[in-house]
Amino acid sequence: MTERLRDIVTGELTLDYFVRRSAEGWRMASIEWVREGSSATATPRVPDKLVEASVPYGLRVAENGLNLEENPLESTVLLLILDQIVQEKRISEIAFQLNQRGYLTRDGSPWSPTAVFNLMPRLIEAGPALLKSAAWQERRHTH
Repeated sequence: MTERLRDIVTGELTLDYFVRRSAEGWRMASIEWVREGSSATATPRVPDKLVEASVPYGLRVAENGLNLEENPLESTVLLLILDQIVQEKRISEIAFQLNQRGYLTRDGSPWSPTAVFNLMPRLIEAGPALLKSAAWQERRHTH
């Protein structure tokens, strides 16, 4: 038997909301969008900070605004982190190396062990594609 639940969300959706529902055994079946009034001339633009926060690290919004594409700088950072993990470096050493090479986080801050640690789920997600990439193959041959 399938249970259905319809939430009417009046505030801002947060990641905690989705994590909590998932932990309760729910899975998303649909999303419905509504807004007051309508304007055929203007579609509200999503603020860049909001878009940036929802785009997985290593990707960026394409020029057409509809797709995601590889972000070369962030992909390089992911490859460097992966390489350091393979060399069994500590997270603090990885953050130090990123800073030594002049890389900054997405918000322009120096890398900290926490910032590197927070990228681990994304690294796991992107790992298979990174390991198959030409950049990784080239990196492995130089070591």
